[in-house]
Amino acid sequence: MKFEDLKEKLNDPREKAKIQLIIFLIFMVFAVIFVRLTASDSERKNNLNQLENVVVGIDENLNSVKNNYNYNITIDLVKKEGNINVSYGGIKYNDQMIISKKYNNNINNYYANEGIYYVFDNNEYVLSSEEDVYNFVDYNYLNISNIKQYINIGIKDDNIYLVKVKDIKLDLDSKDYITIEVNSSDNEVELLIDYTNLLKDDDLISCKVKYVLTSINKITEDNIKYQKDIEKQ
Repeated sequence: MKFEDLKEKLNDPREKAKIQLIIFLIFMVFAVIFVRLTASDSERKNNLNQLENVVVGIDENLNSVKNNYNYNITIDLVKKEGNINVSYGGIKYNDQMIISKKYNNNINNYYANEGIYYVFDNNEYVLSSEEDVYNFVDYNYLNISNIKQYINIGIKDDNIYLVKVKDIKLDLDSKDYITIEVNSSDNEVELLIDYTNLLKDDDLISCKVKYVLTSINKITEDNIKYQKDIEKQ
């Protein structure tokens, strides 16, 4: 179109309105494309930030947990051959632990001291093993010190932490995560842990752990002795 023709059309109110409408529509198309591209780019950047932001600190109440507390652990395993439910309750004081294990309506009582395990049998404690106590989920994954380390290398989303499986097991080339939900109040911490992606195999479908800590940093050695005496009565 020659400049003279364009000038003539602009002098015509009807033609001028058509040209303005076309220009406006072209502008709107480019504006929509720009907004969508910008939003997609921003979303990608946010996702990358979520995957790369390492947690600096953990829940204050959980972080205060040292080596003395009451605890209750419930483990729910879903396997191809059926479900397994096992629970542990007891006391931890420094290197000593009272452990009550319930499985299939049977309760076994254990005592651990500096990593050596004993089972209460026939009114006395006899040597046992860590594998006998924690035969469904390795104690490494139930150790509070280890769980705190997992959280420290995790990604935080509100009160849920995502931890890369390959950061826990270095020989695993996996992009999966485990999740640890932390709920706490004065002198009580609840952990909801989904270990499925870490422990899954051909037989395991899911593994979820509920961990409740109470009487945090208030346990004494007398509590351990008292509990052992009760079992002998």
